[in-house]
Amino acid sequence: MHRNPWFTLVIGLMLGLVVGYVLAERQAVPPARALALGVGAAAAPADDLPDGHPPVEGQSAGTSQQLRQQVAEIEGLLNANPNDPKLMAAMGNVYFDASRWQEAQVWYERSLALAPDDVNVVTDLAVVHRNLGQAQRAVELLDRVIELDAGHWQAWYNKVVVYQFDLHEHEAAAAALRRLQQLKAGNPAIPDLSGLEREVLGS
Repeated sequence: MHRNPWFTLVIGLMLGLVVGYVLAERQAVPPARALALGVGAAAAPADDLPDGHPPVEGQSAGTSQQLRQQVAEIEGLLNANPNDPKLMAAMGNVYFDASRWQEAQVWYERSLALAPDDVNVVTDLAVVHRNLGQAQRAVELLDRVIELDAGHWQAWYNKVVVYQFDLHEHEAAAAALRRLQQLKAGNPAIPDLSGLEREVLGS
């Protein structure tokens, strides 16, 4: 039977969109970011990137093209699913990884307007505020995470860093570190704390 080529094209595009969305939904949600040690300037571009992440300062043309492609892909999914907070958070993650903090803030806040108790998104938004020089707001958001999930180690880790390096409230940093040490005893996912302990406790 002869088929209209336009009909075939439309069906193919629809199937591609559905498959792409399903694959995106099945991907593991990235963990909330824990701030790196030794942070000085609040807006240092590579402070909060995962281990092994390429530098983003002075992005190459290839990196910029990759960013545009990622944004375009998520925009396409959002056109079909405009109220999906996971897709909004994914867009925030793309801008986060490019150290484009203001754009990341916009998308994380859109996501949280629909899913306000997503502790990983709140944690990443706190890091964004810290990198925008708004350390006190970062602490407020981290406290909100801890109210929702007292064992959220990234929130405690980030509180230590923000108190120690940004707000210079060393007693508060030490108190948050003690709680983080307690959590580490039962959570092998928490990284080695010896460097953080040396910075905060001088030991």
